[in-house]
Amino acid sequence: MNAKTEKVFNIIDYGAKPWELSTDEIQAAIDACHEAGEGKVLFPKGNYITGTLFLKSNVHLDFANGATLYGSSELKDYAEVPVATEEPHFSKCLFYVSEAENISITGQDTAVINGRGYFFKHSPERPKLFRIEKSKNIRFEDITVKNSGSWCIYFGECDSIWMTRVSVYNKENHNNDGMNFDGCANVWIKDCNLQVEDDAICLKSSVNRTTENIHIEGCTVSSYHAAFKLGTASGWTFKDITVKNCRFYDCRYGAIKLLMVDGGMIDNIHISDIELFNCGGPIFLRLGNRGRDYTKSIKQIYSEDVSPEGRPVGSLKNVYIGNISGRLFGRNTAVEGIMFTGLPGHRIENVTLENIDLSFSGHGDLDTKGLVVPEDEARYPEQSFFGTLNSYGLFIRHAKDVTLKNINFGLRGHDSRPAIYLEDVVDSRLEDIEFALGHGVKQSIIVKDSPGLQLDDVLANGKEVIIPKHE
Repeated sequence: MNAKTEKVFNIIDYGAKPWELSTDEIQAAIDACHEAGEGKVLFPKGNYITGTLFLKSNVHLDFANGATLYGSSELKDYAEVPVATEEPHFSKCLFYVSEAENISITGQDTAVINGRGYFFKHSPERPKLFRIEKSKNIRFEDITVKNSGSWCIYFGECDSIWMTRVSVYNKENHNNDGMNFDGCANVWIKDCNLQVEDDAICLKSSVNRTTENIHIEGCTVSSYHAAFKLGTASGWTFKDITVKNCRFYDCRYGAIKLLMVDGGMIDNIHISDIELFNCGGPIFLRLGNRGRDYTKSIKQIYSEDVSPEGRPVGSLKNVYIGNISGRLFGRNTAVEGIMFTGLPGHRIENVTLENIDLSFSGHGDLDTKGLVVPEDEARYPEQSFFGTLNSYGLFIRHAKDVTLKNINFGLRGHDSRPAIYLEDVVDSRLEDIEFALGHGVKQSIIVKDSPGLQLDDVLANGKEVIIPKHE
């Protein structure tokens, strides 16, 4: 589209008024733009209020400098839309898109879309800001999106998405995700800034469509629960995903999470050049057996007392994570270290950790003698649910073909646990590893039932580590 000849549909010309509910007037501008074949719906400087808007093909929403669009504070102003697959009480939304193409949302320095989610903290339904489904060629650029009632920007079964210099602030409620991509392909997320309460950039698989060809670069992210996450919905395939040159900070319960628990597949993930600050759980890989069927809408279950729901165990393989550095600060003993855990008979496969330099806070003297970390086969996959781990730095269980190369673990305070715990870790290699141990700690690595394990130049407090034969 040639910007010089782009037809403009100013919402003021269709009757929208500052600080008055203008849903019908803004929708009229959108409809006129769509019916014209293409064009720009302009939000001039000012403050506007709306309920649900339905975006359509070939529409460009453009927010001038100083333009703010507020979501209505009244649930009655949000239209009935199809029930969402995950979390049905998040179905309503401020913007709804279905089976459309060529849509863009752009802004300038002080342009904001504000969902005013704080009005829905105790509401039976909590609207998303954007719900975009079965659509293609979608572009967000230079816009601030904030304060959703629930998830902020959700894409389902979409193709060709560009998110460039998008700022997301979403900390008003629980479940305040930033950007979700469910069964989406060909996605570029670049130079975005996200500060959210829940998962920041989250890839999902609740539909029978591969989530693939995802590129994330140059983003700065803060999240209470995960800066970058695959899952929890994981019924089908994630593949060919790259995350690089990002900064993750203040991620209390985890920074990078790859979760396969519903029978699908994670394959060919490349994460590199990530700086971590004030994070717990820097890397969490989980192959579990919840086995959820997403053919009907369902809410998440966090209870400890759960059973597998029927689908077969999936796979998690071919993951590279390299050039990761950071100063970690876990609020409890379960979520400061790295954790990989599969299931008995179902191993995580072919994972490389390379060039990892992490500083741990230390959790003092802990009574972990005889500690058995639960398998939690079907429970919601959250590292904190496993409780205290047997090591402060790295816990790996039920894995195969793991390569650990050029890794350094430092301790800023005392921790009575060894640095590394390996159980049922088959045909794996540790090379050029150096880590600190707490004062008086004699056992540096715990190894159980791990045939084919090779150690080359592994040092604890500067001394070579040799695994005794009985281990």
